[in-house]
Amino acid sequence: MKKVLFTLLAFCLPLSIFAQDLPYYGDLNYKPEVQTVLLYADGNQLNDPIIPLDDMVERLTLSFDILGGNGDVLNYTFIHCTHDWQPTDIQRIQYASGFDSDRIDDYAFSVNTLIDYVNYQLVFPKEDMQPLISGNYLLIVFGDDMSEENIYFTRRFMVIDEKAHIGASVPRYPDDLSLTDTHQQLDIRAVMSNIPTGNVQQYSNLTIRQNGRWDNAVEGLKPSYVYPDYISFEHNPLTVFDGSNQYRRFDISNFRFQSENLAHIYQTDESYVIDILTCESRARKPYSTYEDVHGKKFIRVENENLDTSTEADYAWVNFFLRWDSPLTEDVYIMGAINDWIFNDNNRMTYDYKLRGYTCSMLLKQGFYNFMFATADRKTGIVSTDLTAGSFWETNNVYSLYFYYFNPTKGYDELIGYSVVNSH
Repeated sequence: MKKVLFTLLAFCLPLSIFAQDLPYYGDLNYKPEVQTVLLYADGNQLNDPIIPLDDMVERLTLSFDILGGNGDVLNYTFIHCTHDWQPTDIQRIQYASGFDSDRIDDYAFSVNTLIDYVNYQLVFPKEDMQPLISGNYLLIVFGDDMSEENIYFTRRFMVIDEKAHIGASVPRYPDDLSLTDTHQQLDIRAVMSNIPTGNVQQYSNLTIRQNGRWDNAVEGLKPSYVYPDYISFEHNPLTVFDGSNQYRRFDISNFRFQSENLAHIYQTDESYVIDILTCESRARKPYSTYEDVHGKKFIRVENENLDTSTEADYAWVNFFLRWDSPLTEDVYIMGAINDWIFNDNNRMTYDYKLRGYTCSMLLKQGFYNFMFATADRKTGIVSTDLTAGSFWETNNVYSLYFYYFNPTKGYDELIGYSVVNSH
């Protein structure tokens, strides 16, 4: 399928054909020189990339760096997707107005940094290329043409046409009492307006995300009960999540100051290098509460006279997780620190001499949350039980996305969205 796709792209077929044939790969960087991709709403890096259908002009900000100093010509487009992130079976003219793609003209070269890069900025949607309907969208950034070697990265964003109010509570005791101290259960209710309830069981789909994670997201959840004026999603094992633990944190916005959880900061001829304090498993330790940003990152330099986009430098950040012997699972550093992806960039390597796991990541100046996690080598299932433990007391946030399939127009509308704090 992938080869067929890029063969089509090489001949520059219309984007509507491209959209129909695109397999979905997630929030991925296809080139190693792509770094620090940020996509957020309303000018706040910590906001999810979701905007209202009735007021979407220039509401999303995209920022990213390309290592080196070439200043490549880059373009962007987007396609509409189903509730479970497959290409929608409708024509582009039905979901977008204006051009099929456009150039990213706002870019600048890094200034006085040891590691050279080019920073690109885009504020969209613009009047000459706008989504027309609600739902999921996949943003695609590419080079001169949409061939295999010219895809740079893809990112998700959403457009909501709010027709339902959705909320949730986290009861102290889940249905399965054996999970009382370790898990969090969500009881969810959606109140709809102007939506016929006759087919609500068939056409409704709920997605639940814990913090920023997609690997353990629940998609396509159907209502447990349908009432005349609302529907509920409750008493369902799929609404039960590991409590996990608070995210670890460190601040590298100032390379001259050794802040919390940093062991060393030093400079070589090529870059800055930072050692994070030695970490250990928290699985058998008592739960300890502290503030985090739920696994996210915030790119910044502490000096207000500097422009973060072009004057923030990069550093090689070294992590060490003490462990007596290697595990049968792979160990990763999890969070927005690596775009919630699990790949070679954040996979840790066991060092027999040091008796622990090590990993080095190239990171731009800023504030970061992270967590160690394991992944089963056969199933790919990610868990934080061994590395962080699981506690009901953990302060998690849950993002709820409520979709309703429009049978007349043939696509999933996003009609409800809410962020719920577990405590």
